[in-house]
Amino acid sequence: MQDKPIIEPVIETTIESGIKPTIESNTERIRETAKSLFGITMVKPFQMLVMERILEQDAGAFVRHQLVILPTGTGKSLCFLVPAVLCNGLTIIVYPLLALMNDQMAKLKKAGIECICLRGGQTKQQRRQLWNKIDGGARIIMTTPETLLKPEILNRLSQYRTSLMVIDEAHVILQWGKDFRPQYSQLKKAVFELMPKQVLAFTATASKETVGFIAQHLFPSKPLVVRGDADRENIVYAVYRCLDKRQAVVDILEGCERPALVFCRTRHETQQLCFEITRDLAARNPCTQRSFPIRYYHAGLSKNEREKLERWFIETKDGVLVSTCAFGMGIDVRSIRTVIHYNLPKTIEEYLQESGRAGRDGELSMAWILKETWKNNMQKEEGPLISVFEGNECRRRGLLRALGEEKDECTGCDVCLGMDMGTPSDEVVLRRFVKMFPFRFSVERAAYLLTANRDASVIDQTDMANPFFGALQNWNCARLKDAIKGSCIKETGIGNVQFCSKGKLLYRSDVSLYNFIALVLGRVNDGYLWIAKATGSIREIFGCRRSREKEKKTRRP
Repeated sequence: MQDKPIIEPVIETTIESGIKPTIESNTERIRETAKSLFGITMVKPFQMLVMERILEQDAGAFVRHQLVILPTGTGKSLCFLVPAVLCNGLTIIVYPLLALMNDQMAKLKKAGIECICLRGGQTKQQRRQLWNKIDGGARIIMTTPETLLKPEILNRLSQYRTSLMVIDEAHVILQWGKDFRPQYSQLKKAVFELMPKQVLAFTATASKETVGFIAQHLFPSKPLVVRGDADRENIVYAVYRCLDKRQAVVDILEGCERPALVFCRTRHETQQLCFEITRDLAARNPCTQRSFPIRYYHAGLSKNEREKLERWFIETKDGVLVSTCAFGMGIDVRSIRTVIHYNLPKTIEEYLQESGRAGRDGELSMAWILKETWKNNMQKEEGPLISVFEGNECRRRGLLRALGEEKDECTGCDVCLGMDMGTPSDEVVLRRFVKMFPFRFSVERAAYLLTANRDASVIDQTDMANPFFGALQNWNCARLKDAIKGSCIKETGIGNVQFCSKGKLLYRSDVSLYNFIALVLGRVNDGYLWIAKATGSIREIFGCRRSREKEKKTRRP
């Protein structure tokens, strides 16, 4: 990672100077405040660069607004919290999520700094108490775009002098501002109403398109872009190829370092996956049950529930949290060792934000993307991440290239480390099974046999003597059935396995062989499908033919 970030202005190529330098005094003030209030004994160079400029502009006449792009876990929040304490006017911080606000308010409360939170659902009495706190000297206000843009809020805040207006996780202005939360694309209205001396936007990742969109919809003039190296060198990016993503999550969690974070797309999917992981781990270890706690988290939970989960995950040493993106931004859990993406995010920024939850303490961590091998694409939607994770090129270089950056060396991905697992072992077992026993088993019967399910209504003693009995016993039977059925429906299949008549399984490369057998047997019209109707065993097929010939002979006069 670069010690000194790149500073690049939007459109302009020179950085104007017109601020009276007070670098020595500001440097000492920053160091003293960071140490006394936040316990930070060493301020990083890029943090000092950003904070010094904020304080210089607060005391001077010339102002250049800033867009600060620094990787997850590098201390972006310190860059605006320290100046918020040292500047004279109000600091209004706009957050995308209540969970993120709660996390930051807890830090400030621990540091003995008074701040207020403006959010939806507050009564008139509660609001009156908050305004009284501002009149009494509170200078830090945390809020959301929806609350800030309410006329009564803007009208009241306009009565105060605002030094800083900060938008944290600013990439969501593009990600959410177009449709999901349109208030994000209207924040410039609040800027013109409140007239803050400086507008500051912070994010961990931003492509050229994102930078341009933020500059257009937030800043009143051309911002200065402070960009650090986006690469997280301690994270290993890898693809986990599998027959079924739910099964893959269980397999990874059993062997990975924890705490672990599993990202899902919807609330329902989050709860369902958490339930299935818990059930499957208990089934694998019936004596000890699961060996680590598992919880789920999303914005649909109550405030108290979310706060309890946040505290639990911060304190746990081996827990697993299944979550939507509601947990993704800004919540400071520094020891997460593994991040799993159940679904492929739509944008580079979203992926790097969420995978960047891992290894915030600088220790080696893993970021897994799941890919079901029988699908042509990881998901139906197209996006820049498809090419990064479906190809055989370095994942790290691909991610950085999408952000307009280059990397000479890779510090860890499955391609460069030779971790490519090729065909999943479970798929190899299934292929061999179907190859050895063509036309013999239906999907249901195959699933019961392979998972060692002894349901007498489906399998018999002969099945239990099959060499593949229990070969996939770590699978849930219903899940394996779904995986086989889903893979067989696709034209690509899981290699060469496909359906034939009456749902029997056949290895696709054997179709021509069985057509030839059917031709020899005089069954040209219906081809190999007749074989499936007959029985499923070549020996029995020829036996059927001999029986019919013998029967014809006995009927002859």
